[in-house]
Amino acid sequence: MANDMKRVSLRFAALMAAMMMTTMTSAQQNDSLSTDTTMWFNQTHELSGVVVKGRLPKTRVKGDAMRTTVAGTILEKAGTMSDALSKIPSLEAERDGGVKVLGRGDAEVYINGRKVQDMKELSRLRSDQIQHVDVVQNPGARYAASVKAVVRITLKKAQGEGLSFQNSTQFMYQYGGSLNDNFTANYRTGGLDVTGSFWVGTYNHWKGLQVNDMLYYVGPDLVTGHSTQEIRHPWHAWSPQLQLNYMVNENHTFGAYYKYDRTPSGETKGDYLTDMFENSILTEHSASYIWQDQSIKKHIFNAYYNGKVGQLGIDLNIDGLFDDTKTPGRTTEQTTVESAAPVNRTIESNTNSANNFWASKLIFSYPILKGNLSVGGEYSYNHRTDAYTFQATDYVPVKATDTEINEKSAAAFVEYGRQFGKVFAQAGLRYEHLTNDYFNFGVREDEVCRNYGDWFPTATLSAPIGKMQLSLSYRRDIQRPAYSSLTSSTMYVNRYTYQSGNPYLKPTYNHSMVLNAAYQWANLTVGYGRMKNGVTMSTEPFPGSEDPLISLVRPINSADDYNQFELSLSARPTIGCWHPMWYAFSVFQNYKTPTADGSIKTLNKPYFTLIWNNDIELPHSFRLSANAQWASKGDYNNFSITAQRFNLSLGVQRDFNLRRLGHLTLDLRCTDIFNTNKTKALVYGIRELATANPGRRTFIIDFVWKFNEARSKYRGSGAGAKQKARM
Repeated sequence: MANDMKRVSLRFAALMAAMMMTTMTSAQQNDSLSTDTTMWFNQTHELSGVVVKGRLPKTRVKGDAMRTTVAGTILEKAGTMSDALSKIPSLEAERDGGVKVLGRGDAEVYINGRKVQDMKELSRLRSDQIQHVDVVQNPGARYAASVKAVVRITLKKAQGEGLSFQNSTQFMYQYGGSLNDNFTANYRTGGLDVTGSFWVGTYNHWKGLQVNDMLYYVGPDLVTGHSTQEIRHPWHAWSPQLQLNYMVNENHTFGAYYKYDRTPSGETKGDYLTDMFENSILTEHSASYIWQDQSIKKHIFNAYYNGKVGQLGIDLNIDGLFDDTKTPGRTTEQTTVESAAPVNRTIESNTNSANNFWASKLIFSYPILKGNLSVGGEYSYNHRTDAYTFQATDYVPVKATDTEINEKSAAAFVEYGRQFGKVFAQAGLRYEHLTNDYFNFGVREDEVCRNYGDWFPTATLSAPIGKMQLSLSYRRDIQRPAYSSLTSSTMYVNRYTYQSGNPYLKPTYNHSMVLNAAYQWANLTVGYGRMKNGVTMSTEPFPGSEDPLISLVRPINSADDYNQFELSLSARPTIGCWHPMWYAFSVFQNYKTPTADGSIKTLNKPYFTLIWNNDIELPHSFRLSANAQWASKGDYNNFSITAQRFNLSLGVQRDFNLRRLGHLTLDLRCTDIFNTNKTKALVYGIRELATANPGRRTFIIDFVWKFNEARSKYRGSGAGAKQKARM
């Protein structure tokens, strides 16, 4: 990558120099329901002979967010919503996966104010439906304190009435083939908007290949375990959904949303081979075959009202989520010790889990003293059950569990924002209280139950300096453990390795400050965080086991507080038909971790990521894309990245006008062309784990057919979002 950069032309160097300018603009606070249109940025700049002009997918400061315009730019031709988000600075979006904000972690995603519960929805909707995207790196008090970042997607205003439909078909090939299809029909008349869709897919393209090396000491002896792992996860599923929106007038809108997810079968098939060494001498070999099947039923419901009574704004949401997951499994294993007959064992297991979740959220807003005051509250309740049973042909240090969690969460907040000339200021305070009752086989375990409350302040300040835009924000937030991390169930992996949750996990607290700057098509973000009780995975001796070679993998809290500092710089100019995007991200930290030799090591090597995306518009409705990403060695939490990573992707798109039959878009792409998107890392702890995953190119073909397309007006924002995510 470095050699390639040296050969970049002088024109590119001039653009990169201009990119170093940081800037800011005054912007007034805008909530997630805003549908105003960002003004087009039409200018011409001369940079050392380079003419830069056209409509830019400009990113600018907008209240608490960095707003990127998508409509009318090359981004609306990206393909799916996930594809468009992945081309926005600071965002990482995977197809059928979540959205991450670099330096902050997983983001909550809203579409026209409705919380996205299933991230697969982002790969089923199209990029040309987007008006603009707001990225909030320090969310205000109206969001749960556990929300690290927010991505708000505002769709274009729907046009036309009557019946319309869209069908999207996708094929992927990696180690095998996957195929899915999504059909959407919409009917609109007057203020009524009804949308129904049906998605069905079968996935068989993915394979997990991993090499692990475990290192630890038992007394004076050095023990190492070398293992290779190959896992396939074929699954198929289907999902209908229906949403209704009715706009009485501009001041009153209500609607409802229902979705059913059904995964009849999601198999996991894996081979796990392990060689154990003591002081470099082979002592034992084992071969395990792991099978697991997962059946999921999930119902998701949302109803909302959004409106105004006089000057009083009202936003009400009621949410429900009900799921049931059954996961039978089997592990067969053969162990061979030198000068002894092989030993065979079989472990049969079954896990059943379910959630019964309700949440409500109510927000009032009112103009006071030339500003806007918002007050509100949120309440959620979840009843979760989790039962684990097993049968083994040989003794294993595993216990059956039957847990029940009753969790109640209540929150209240106040937030006030006002424009002072060119300066916008907003401050908020949120209080959250959580009660968690934990039972195992009907017996309450008081040492695991939780009852605590916390205060979470937030503040944002934005102002222009000439043509520059600045925004500075502060937030105290919390990350509560996922339910799966709190379980006391212990899963058998192989003779040497068990995995469990940790019901004693504490929440992670963070004091975060973020500075955003924007100037035309260049942006700078600087972030700082102070972490307490960070959660990481640890490998340690199995408690109470007579065999010192057996390890337990489980989540734990970090022993010491630590700092993280992030810096990112991006530029997105337009040069004729060429639409490049350059992005650089770096993270610095001082994480302290124990090591296998008993010492304490500070992980403070910086970690860098460089991204160069290119989109080229060609005649006859053709578009080409070439995207490159490079990541360095470095440290992140208790991980030490030990190898560089590079990913090159190429793609071509073509639009076809079918006249009365609508429009067809064909999208062909190949990711990780050179199989260089590999990962290697060293996970520190009492027992150190070195892990490596190879890269593998993936081919994707998309067909999208639109006929008299109309777009949804849904405005529900959802309640209990982070509680649902923990499930």
